[in-house]
Amino acid sequence: MSLALWTPLFSALIAFAMATKVLLRSRKRRPHWLFIMFATNVAVWYLATFLEARAGGGLLSRFAGLMAVLLPQTGVRFLRGFSLDAPDQPSALDKWATRLLVPMLALVASPWFTQKVTGAIIRAVILAYVVGLLIAAVSALSTRGRAVASQQERRRARYLVGVGVLATLVTTADLVPFMVNRVVAANLPPVGSILVLAVLYMFSEVIERRRVIDLYELAGRFVVLTALALVLAGIYYRLVDWQVLTDRAHRHEGPYFLNAIVASLVILILFDPLRDKMEAQIARFFFGERHDFETSINELRRRLAHALEPDEMGRVLMDGLDRSRRVTAASLYLVDADRKGLDLLAQLGDAAARRIDLASLRALIDHARSNGIVVKEHLDRDADDRRELGETREGESIAELAHAMESLSASVVLPLEGEGNDLLGLLTVRDDRVRDAYSGDEFPILKGLAAQVAIVVENTRLYARIKERDRLAALGEMAAGLAHEIRNPLGAIKGAAQWMESTMPAGSDHREFVGIIVEEVGRLDRVVSSFLDYARPYRGNPSLLDVSSVVERTLQLVRNDIPAELVLSHEPGDELPSVRMDPEHLRQVLLNLIRNAMEAMKGVGTIVVRTRSRGTFVEVLVRDSGPGIDPSMRQNLFIPFSTTKTQGTGLGLAISQRIVQSAGGRIELRASTPQGTTFCIVLPVAAMTTTGSTSTPPPARSVAAEPEPVRLSPHPRA
Repeated sequence: MSLALWTPLFSALIAFAMATKVLLRSRKRRPHWLFIMFATNVAVWYLATFLEARAGGGLLSRFAGLMAVLLPQTGVRFLRGFSLDAPDQPSALDKWATRLLVPMLALVASPWFTQKVTGAIIRAVILAYVVGLLIAAVSALSTRGRAVASQQERRRARYLVGVGVLATLVTTADLVPFMVNRVVAANLPPVGSILVLAVLYMFSEVIERRRVIDLYELAGRFVVLTALALVLAGIYYRLVDWQVLTDRAHRHEGPYFLNAIVASLVILILFDPLRDKMEAQIARFFFGERHDFETSINELRRRLAHALEPDEMGRVLMDGLDRSRRVTAASLYLVDADRKGLDLLAQLGDAAARRIDLASLRALIDHARSNGIVVKEHLDRDADDRRELGETREGESIAELAHAMESLSASVVLPLEGEGNDLLGLLTVRDDRVRDAYSGDEFPILKGLAAQVAIVVENTRLYARIKERDRLAALGEMAAGLAHEIRNPLGAIKGAAQWMESTMPAGSDHREFVGIIVEEVGRLDRVVSSFLDYARPYRGNPSLLDVSSVVERTLQLVRNDIPAELVLSHEPGDELPSVRMDPEHLRQVLLNLIRNAMEAMKGVGTIVVRTRSRGTFVEVLVRDSGPGIDPSMRQNLFIPFSTTKTQGTGLGLAISQRIVQSAGGRIELRASTPQGTTFCIVLPVAAMTTTGSTSTPPPARSVAAEPEPVRLSPHPRA
């Protein structure tokens, strides 16, 4: 099989495939259509060259000449339309290309085109015409690229200029056989076919990806493989071929097989370290900026791994980003406890908003979580593309996402997601010095940093829980001593005061003060008892229970003590599964919530206790019609000794929370408005084991179903 004959056919098929690939794209912008036109022109020219070589001259020769004349026409328009600021009106180069088209077509149609000498001259003119126009198009692209403000687009333009020069050279190389083979029977193969196809492929990748660094990376890997091949070939040559040459010189047989084994072992031993070393050097030489950025981020991730406090994590993160010299502004936001907003933990550069409402960023956050990252420049380009394609509504939606990023003063937004895809917060970065400050292959570096920050956020929360557990353990030990050291003197004081009160006459002035002593001693004893209740573990006597039955019995006890103006009702759920918990503990929690509601409503209003099943959980909701909870109290709602009551200890909700947590559940505020407040007790369903017994699953990280929004009002509540 003649390589010179069949290479153009193979090249035509591959070029057609590239044009078809872009043609099948669902959304095609102007550069896509220009590429389809250019690639099709190249494919048809190769096909005409193949047919001419196989069937002879005549009309096929003129057809091949026609396709050669059209090459710079499609190439010039493609290179012009590919730049960012390509004008809608034809440029001066387009006009010159159009003017030259007519005489070139006339030369191809002339009778001299098929003659030997004059035909060679005409083909030389066509070659100069093709090369000249393509060089002018590349030069114009280079001029426009240097004027672009975006750093990434300047790099993109430089890359395209290089590819354009290569395309011009290889097109010239393929036109040489087109000219020479008509003069002499040289039968020169189209040596530039492979390079032309490589250039087409690179162009197609650039318009598809709209980024260049991936192709640089591809080139870098090619250099690494080439260098490795040369080094390993040198080793093999020195240990095997050198022995062969030596033996031939001395005319005797040598240990060729042993030398081949030794050479292979040396290659296997050196391959991995040589590859790593060369990749590092190539990355430093070709991608120095990216290499330095990755090195600084990796160092930052190592430092973050040792952060155990949120403030320490924020300081380390901002300091590391500043040291990278690629970030001028950054912010770290964490989702607050009620998951309604983002609170600023740390910042670098310009002052950022201290708090952001989650609802205002819902679309941006959903987009970030689905893609792992949001880049403002990409949104701007995508919005422009949508508008160009007539998808105005989609374009405006994307433009709104870009506007939301402007409100964050960010060029890149990275979501922080924990285990179970829980949103923990957002990390935003920006470099004010250039547009498109971060290239495509640097986005995985930033995403890796965001993943590390999310892990550290979860670790800091786990560390805080461990510290709280240790604090409670120490509190329990101290509580035992307090019970002995305080209660005994209190008992003596109360007994002495009661004896004094009994010996005083009924009308004595001192009797009132002794009564105050007895009352305050009793109150102090109740504080100590509540403190002990909070500090001691809540094991109790857990058993399988019907939540609705416990709720109904509890309400029966309470109804005897409520005022007539207060309505207490129960809405039981259908067929609730059993839970494992001490019924007295559940009754204690319910009594505390109901009494809090009664005090908040001052005895007037309605309290509804509702039970329902939600997946693997049973929920008990206590809803009242009171004035709501002061927002300032929301953060401290379950913290011991936090209260607005003049006579309260501030341990009621804290004790209730510990009781429910000991049963594997949780208690949380679901809603609070001026029209009422809802607390929810979430208990895991007792799961059946293979032996027929029951077990309680561990507490869940998040609510089993979608939580109702928490709406706080400025009214205090205990």
